[in-house]
Amino acid sequence: MDLQELQENWNEFGKRDPLWAILTYPGRRGGKWDPEEFFASGRDEISDLMRQARDLRLPARQEAALDFGCGVGRLTQALCACFERCGGVDIAPSMIELARQYNRCGAQCEYFLNPNDDLQIFPDNSFDLVYSNRVLQHMRPRYSIAYIREFVRVVRPGGLVVFQIPDGRMATDSAAGPLPDGGFRAGFSGYPVSLRAAAASRIDVPVTVRNLGECAWPCRGDSAWKYVVQLGNHWLTPEGATVAWDDGRQPLPRDLAPNAEIQMILTVTAPASPGRYVLKLDMVQEGVAWFQHKSCTPASIPAEVDPAPVSAAAEPAPRMELYGVEKDQVIGVLSSSGARVLDILPDDSAEAKWLAFKYFATKS
Repeated sequence: MDLQELQENWNEFGKRDPLWAILTYPGRRGGKWDPEEFFASGRDEISDLMRQARDLRLPARQEAALDFGCGVGRLTQALCACFERCGGVDIAPSMIELARQYNRCGAQCEYFLNPNDDLQIFPDNSFDLVYSNRVLQHMRPRYSIAYIREFVRVVRPGGLVVFQIPDGRMATDSAAGPLPDGGFRAGFSGYPVSLRAAAASRIDVPVTVRNLGECAWPCRGDSAWKYVVQLGNHWLTPEGATVAWDDGRQPLPRDLAPNAEIQMILTVTAPASPGRYVLKLDMVQEGVAWFQHKSCTPASIPAEVDPAPVSAAAEPAPRMELYGVEKDQVIGVLSSSGARVLDILPDDSAEAKWLAFKYFATKS
């Protein structure tokens, strides 16, 4: 999507579900983030960032910091504990409006709406720290590269630029392949005994999954995401007829060893017609088989689907897109802009199928 579409999508996220759009944690969709917990996560993140900064002995001063892609100010306010002045900049008017409402730091914290593909609203050498996390990954490379150049322009000599972005390549695992038949064994617990929901509504279903197989389940696969093991679901009638075979998917956050278990939340969409159904939860190795086809018993949840409430026609749901820039290209952009790369760390903020890195750079 172009920059105007990006703004429109994120402005809509800011109206509908801003905290989840910023931190898309399972189970927090639909306004289920507690604001205090949400902002506390920002304080924890900035605390980790400043420990890393101290190890680098940068920035030289702590007068001004910029939070790029600030959203509602989760990180901007946290930066106020470390810098005299903090600015948050975002493309979405709804996010900036909320950031100002949530602001508890007064004039020390200022928010800026910026719909442009540059940061010309700020002069050269304005900030001691420029920080961006989970932001550049949502825009096309021509925009993210332009903003990285701007990060270097607006940071002061002796300052620090830190940002996260996926590599342009998908994560791959040369050892990925089909599980042996003895690997397709799963146990399910902790899920609801029954469900009730409106037709076509989205439902977050908690479940604890245990690997009862003879080998680890991989969270990554090949470049097409084949061989990844995920949690999925089917909708059936009480008589066993298929209503929807493929619905939700939730990837494993890490490889799951034999006899290990993990708590997961799967977001599913209720059938469009009211009635009684059965929700089946099962694991699947993409491109190979559902576990139930290897003699594993899925979880089974009776569900009552009520008619959807009558309402005005809804606007199309906003969407997130994920992009990356290859590491060598990012290094080249930083170097050509006058920055020196200090460190590059693996990062797990993007989806599991992406390689991602956090870059630390300075300007002399």
